[in-house]
Amino acid sequence: MEAQSNLLEKKKVWGLNQTQLKFIAILSMLVDHLVYGIFEVGLYQNIISASNITIGGSYVTSAMMEKLEFFGRIVIGRIAFPLFCFFIVQGFMHTRNRMKYALRLLIFAFISEVPFDLVSSNTVFDPNYQNVFFTLFLGLAALIIIEKFANQPLIRIIGTIACIFAAKYLRTDYDMFGVMLIILMYFVRFNKFQNLMVGMSTRYFYGFYYQMTAFALMYLYNGERGKGLKYFFYAFYPVHLLLIYFLRMYIASNPIAIF
Repeated sequence: MEAQSNLLEKKKVWGLNQTQLKFIAILSMLVDHLVYGIFEVGLYQNIISASNITIGGSYVTSAMMEKLEFFGRIVIGRIAFPLFCFFIVQGFMHTRNRMKYALRLLIFAFISEVPFDLVSSNTVFDPNYQNVFFTLFLGLAALIIIEKFANQPLIRIIGTIACIFAAKYLRTDYDMFGVMLIILMYFVRFNKFQNLMVGMSTRYFYGFYYQMTAFALMYLYNGERGKGLKYFFYAFYPVHLLLIYFLRMYIASNPIAIF
């Protein structure tokens, strides 16, 4: 009987818990931002001289850049954002205080803006592009409105549309499509197959299928929370951006060889 009980327990927790999925997401994001911050922004904006980076003994060529962008930013990097949307929906469903959750996202959005702008624009503040925490905040705000005004359809529709277009006009990362993805994932939150279909639909949002890897990982979610490292994952975003910025500044004056 004890062996049977242990077997049932193992079956119950098979798959990936939320902490494991979060580590996958931040590693994907790290690769994406390293390629973006060091190579795309660094080289394309002439912050780093092309002669300051060698890979395998060769200077970075256009063909090499295409491969870095494809594998680093598309194949690997596109895994992160759908997972972050998934975490927003899960957090919305399970948090004890949704308003505090929203406030926490907004606080980290403001904390992260300077590091984000330093990496993306090489300036302390760029009003033309806002970090992903703002997108996630607006997505959560839309979910709060959808549930709070469930019996007031007009307010529900106007509020949801306002959140979607706020992302567009604020020019947040993934803009209005990011908020729309959170809303879509909320409506299919109890059906893994429908969630996969939402993943297929993102082909029309972003123009490629590689983010489907993220939806396949969600399918493996076992419903377990995992270790509570909440503030580690929040802090990782601004901290890793600052480190990428400082690394770029270092490479700008100190040639490095990779491999």
